[in-house]
Amino acid sequence: MASNREWTTWESAYLKRHYPAGMPAAQIAEHLGRSVTAIMAKAGKLGLRHPTHSSQQSIANFEALHGKPITEITREYRDQCLSRGELAAEIGIDNKALRAAIGEALWRSWPHMTIARKRAVENRRPCA
Repeated sequence: MASNREWTTWESAYLKRHYPAGMPAAQIAEHLGRSVTAIMAKAGKLGLRHPTHSSQQSIANFEALHGKPITEITREYRDQCLSRGELAAEIGIDNKALRAAIGEALWRSWPHMTIARKRAVENRRPCA
């Protein structure tokens, strides 16, 4: 399966049509030639919900996949200055569910300057 490949309009439309209709992510992944993780991450970014979606189950699956509790995984993301949104999308949940799962203290400990924000600052054009 290809990785780090741009999503085409057709693939996004296919995902938008079939994911909320209840087609299993594995079946969509097979059809599009992508990983299940990529399907779920893209669905999360698009705000799509699977009819059988459960944030708690998504977190449990993510923990099983990584072999670590969500708080430990979260600390790794935080220490690498990755955004909370990236973590939530990778799990397949929204930020509100992530915040509830990790607790207020860990949520607030996140650095303001994530990698994406640092890149945005670096790429700003200087005023002429």
